[in-house]
Amino acid sequence: MTTAAPERIPTPLAVDASVTADIASRTLAVRLADAASGYEQHLWREAHAALSREEDRGWYGSSATVWCSSPSQRNIVSATAGDFQMLLARFRPGESAFTELVGRPRLYAIVVIDSRAGPVFERQLSQPSGVAA
Repeated sequence: MTTAAPERIPTPLAVDASVTADIASRTLAVRLADAASGYEQHLWREAHAALSREEDRGWYGSSATVWCSSPSQRNIVSATAGDFQMLLARFRPGESAFTELVGRPRLYAIVVIDSRAGPVFERQLSQPSGVAA
């Protein structure tokens, strides 16, 4: 009996996510895309739970920060774990990147999950469609 070697899973893994903007609170809510595979859903759940645990322990400012970037700026604001396995990026009043992001049609996010040191979100890149990371 022969067995095939398991397929190598990329680490870190980039997944597509949808973005919803709350204009009044200047917040972008990011959630895993509906078309995500079972493995991507599992990693997202694990990474979100790990981020939530770190926040509960008061990790703010540590290396576990999840950053939101735009096509023109990197690491604009940090994102936090929200309800329903969402990431929330809250922008300060006057932050021009928020206007840049919500002003573009079909805003989406590419979220990188690094499972080498336990599943954690490595970085979040929010971009309008058609812009490569």
